[in-house]
Amino acid sequence: MFKPQTCAALVAMACAGLAQAADLPEFAGDPVIVTASRAPQPLSKTLADATVITREEIEESGAQTLQQVLSRQAAITITGNGGPGTLSNIFMRGTNSSHTVVLVDGVRISSATSGTTAIQSIPLEQIERIEILRGPASSLYGADAIGGVIQIISRRGEGEPHFNAGLEVGNRGTGKLTAGVAGVQGNTAYSLQLSHAQSDGFSATNPSNAYSYNPDNDGYNTDSYSANLTQTLAPGHDLTVRLFQSFAKADFDQNPIGQDWTKTRLTGQSLESKNQFTDIWTSTLRFSHSQDKQETFSDVTGGQRNSLYQTTQNEWLWQNDLSTDFGKFILGATHGDQKVESDSVFTKNTRSTNAGFLTYQLDLDKYLLQASVRRDHDDQFGGKTTGKVDYGYRFAEGWQIRAGYGTAYKAPTFNDLYYPLAYGYQGNPNLKPESSINTELGLEYRHQGSSFRLTGFHNQISNLISSGSLGNGISTSLNIKHATIRGLSLEGQTKLADVDLSGNVTLLDARDDSTGQWLAFRPRQSANFTASRDWGRWTTGVEQQIASVRYDNYSNVTLHGYGVTNAYVDYHFAKSWTATARVENLFDREYQTVYGYNTGGLGAFLGVRYSQ
Repeated sequence: MFKPQTCAALVAMACAGLAQAADLPEFAGDPVIVTASRAPQPLSKTLADATVITREEIEESGAQTLQQVLSRQAAITITGNGGPGTLSNIFMRGTNSSHTVVLVDGVRISSATSGTTAIQSIPLEQIERIEILRGPASSLYGADAIGGVIQIISRRGEGEPHFNAGLEVGNRGTGKLTAGVAGVQGNTAYSLQLSHAQSDGFSATNPSNAYSYNPDNDGYNTDSYSANLTQTLAPGHDLTVRLFQSFAKADFDQNPIGQDWTKTRLTGQSLESKNQFTDIWTSTLRFSHSQDKQETFSDVTGGQRNSLYQTTQNEWLWQNDLSTDFGKFILGATHGDQKVESDSVFTKNTRSTNAGFLTYQLDLDKYLLQASVRRDHDDQFGGKTTGKVDYGYRFAEGWQIRAGYGTAYKAPTFNDLYYPLAYGYQGNPNLKPESSINTELGLEYRHQGSSFRLTGFHNQISNLISSGSLGNGISTSLNIKHATIRGLSLEGQTKLADVDLSGNVTLLDARDDSTGQWLAFRPRQSANFTASRDWGRWTTGVEQQIASVRYDNYSNVTLHGYGVTNAYVDYHFAKSWTATARVENLFDREYQTVYGYNTGGLGAFLGVRYSQ
């Protein structure tokens, strides 16, 4: 449970140094982040382990998928059941794949049955920036945010009308086509982005997958769009409509003969009214609707649909931002409901939640404080209060030390609770919600384009949901009494002899306390390094990704560590035009993130990009 005594102690620490407070300059080129507090703030004043990835950084990296971008970030591990388009999972700070909340423009798009988001179906071309918040965030976003939050911000209309387009081809029949327009006309800001991607792929499984190995190629294709329209009704009063939709078809291996495939549709719509009523009060009222639809098909059944899982979510949000002489207050309330439709029979298929939240931010030059508390009431599991408090001290120009304490929780998914006996698995209606207590310390430095961040964290999770056995070859979900995750992450970037250098290293210890067994798929050590240079019209770069051994408890095997090298070149051959080339897995390393499933070998891609 959240302890208000901790908040009081840190408030006292902040006030004790008030007499010594002195003006310190803002960090140059400081990006803005919204996710860390539910309101815009400079990244340098964010008292959390947070990262902002801009559109420019996405394009310069040459990454093909959202999974590739996320896998290069500190304390994030991505697993995949085959190539692009197949099932992918996020493990943030060693927590479960269902412990990361994924938002698209503030709207949660996820499956209430699996508890995860189909990130493989969210195309990079729709994204303006990505905000990553590591650590407990239930006091801001409610259930499931034990590991953190990833928010996808779609492209927005700014400035004069401008166009963008892109074409890319590569081996394995890979192709991508994108186009978009955005801008401001009078009191109307708009953006429309369209994209198509496809590939012949490669076999999702290998011979070590004894039950579903099929050597055929497993391809994919996706079509998606995003649209944003903001009408300024009067100064300080905006009405915004946001639309996002992605259609994907991806082959996978379930049967050793024929073809199996899944169809995925992700949909998000929201209507938002943002009103600045006074100099200190801004109100936001938003209704959002989202849907995650997953269907599977197989040649074995004559192309008939084998399964359907569809989650529909609606949410009302009212948020009020108050800027006062005593600090900034953010308070609001939400109402959300979920509905599951499936050809499997669930004992219960709806859930609703009401919540109220309050966040407080105090900036006393050298001293920073952020505290948040939230009360959620689930119609099935009752009420849950979570909180978080962070304190920061800027003890010299460019330097900041911070400390944080927070709680989070997660309700079991519909699959965890109610899945009917099938495929050797059965749900467990006696599961308890998970809860966690996280403490962390951080040290940060930013100066003249160089920065580094060191974060140590300790997260104890009670009633962690994991797989277990009912006997007779039937598995189920069980609560682990306690699991402890300890970690240390280091990130940095600088420029040396005209070469831009960046990298991160994560050390992780994630175990079941009762058995001492490592939690599945978490590498004990992982690292990412990038070196690039701007030669004028040319930009060249190389990336290295490293992961140590991991344990796959589903197959009861230890996965070997790996190192993968990627290289890219951009050539700005004319105004607004850029040619791109990228080589993935340069040395054709063989590795697996999930036992029995392949990853891509050597791959080459060429493209051209236009952006006004």
